[in-house]
Amino acid sequence: MLHTALIRLNMTQLYLLRIGPDGRRQASWRVWVLIFLLPVLFLGTAAALAYESQSFLANARRTTGEVVRVYAWEGWNPWDGATIDYSPVFRYRFADGEMTEASTGQSSPNWNHAIGSRHDIFFTPDQKRDVRQDNFEQLWALPAAIGLIGLALLVPAGIAAFFVLRWLNRGTVASNG
Repeated sequence: MLHTALIRLNMTQLYLLRIGPDGRRQASWRVWVLIFLLPVLFLGTAAALAYESQSFLANARRTTGEVVRVYAWEGWNPWDGATIDYSPVFRYRFADGEMTEASTGQSSPNWNHAIGSRHDIFFTPDQKRDVRQDNFEQLWALPAAIGLIGLALLVPAGIAAFFVLRWLNRGTVASNG
């Protein structure tokens, strides 16, 4: 009787994996959330960032900007270690015909453009100073990197799901009732 009462009490508690009083193996929805939480978060973030870049491009206009100055400071990245990062400031003709200057607000060791050089940029006609360079690094590198991490995280999540499903499909355990 005490054994049955403890089993019934346990059946009302939160669980991840358990064996019911009838010997059936059960997995809570919490197990699947824990297994797939990180891959889904990374892939969702990558999709949101890609959508943001696509939305920007859909509303932006292409023009040529002239580099008027380049800010430089020390940076670090996992591939090169200590680097010098550069953030160019572009002069371009805005939608209303007025010349304006803007930086992308981002930096990279690859953007040490010569003063006076001209580059293709995108700008939004409803906001001055919202510009992006027309290159993969500026528009798509972050969503691609986060998406690749999400895809890589699917591998251990798939392995964990395989073992949980294998445990569930092993059948019932004989009860000691």
